Amino acid sequence: MNKTLFLIQVILFLSCNNQNKNKVPKEIISKHKIQKTETSKVTTKFKIVFDSKQVSNYKVKKSETEFIKIMFKKISEYSYSELQNLTKYRRLTLSIIVPSDISKSSLENTMKSIVYDTTKQNEDIDEIIIFAYDNKNDIDNGFTFGKLLWTQKGEQGNITPYIVWENIRDNYDFNISIKNKVGNINKTNLPTKRELEIYSEIVNENGQYNGKSEEQIRKIIMKKYKINSNNEYDSIYLKVGVYKIF
Repeated sequence: MNKTLFLIQVILFLSCNNQNKNKVPKEIISKHKIQKTETSKVTTKFKIVFDSKQVSNYKVKKSETEFIKIMFKKISEYSYSELQNLTKYRRLTLSIIVPSDISKSSLENTMKSIVYDTTKQNEDIDEIIIFAYDNKNDIDNGFTFGKLLWTQKGEQGNITPYIVWENIRDNYDFNISIKNKVGNINKTNLPTKRELEIYSEIVNENGQYNGKSEEQIRKIIMKKYKINSNNEYDSIYLKVGVYKIF
């Protein structure tokens, strides 16, 4: 009888041990669920899609990097120490020169490709602005061909410290402006090198005529470039001016 009781106790003991071995602790199950939930929250980064076949030749003539403080209230409402500790985002501004006969589609894809290549090389760039021109003398005077902005939601002022810290690009988008003339330029409306030089002097781009009146400038330029009449002078000014603006 005692032997029978002893045998039953041994069987029960072994059975309990086997159950414990097969039992997964609650904390492990809970941890697995958390990991699974966190994984499901991961979002896909913004993809920069462009047609590589439509990427044109271009030259970067100017590159400027700025570090801009992220503020959510007026600067006067911050203390000195708060201003010193504000998170900064990195903005890259590029001025590029493209062919005069580039199409709208080609210009758009070219600018997108620049963003793709740039961010691939440096993931810490938080915002990119590209100004496109066909003449280097127009740089810093507003874009003459196109402009691209790549930033959070495609609008400036949406970058947060968290976006900067974690390099989050999920909601990034392009904001692109292209002049109507791009892809529609008639060769007769395209300014010649001589006309561009004359226009540059008329508007005194290099400041060589500072202190002189318009009439004095007109006489100097007409003599220098052998312009025969005031009508020719005015026509050159109008032709180049319209080309640059529109």
